[in-house]
Amino acid sequence: MNTIKSPFITEKSTFGITNGLYVFEITPNANKTTVAEELKNIYNVDALSVRIVNLPAKQKTFKRVKGIRNIRRKAYVQLKEKQTIPGFETLTKAKETK
Repeated sequence: MNTIKSPFITEKSTFGITNGLYVFEITPNANKTTVAEELKNIYNVDALSVRIVNLPAKQKTFKRVKGIRNIRRKAYVQLKEKQTIPGFETLTKAKETK
């Protein structure tokens, strides 16, 4: 399947982890059902809702050189209560200690 590329870790996305909201970068051909099925297969968690956002390409300039960022897709996944994905706990614990 391989619809999930990687977790999308930003400061804003780590605030949602405490409420059960996880953000992943997904492939262009992924849809809501395939993302939910892959999370069930990989992490053994149940998704309450999956929202997909298309991020457009952006023009950026760096030292007078113009470039274009790639088109990306993100999936916001809300898990059921009391369910977590292993490996994300360290992010929330680091925020609590600061």
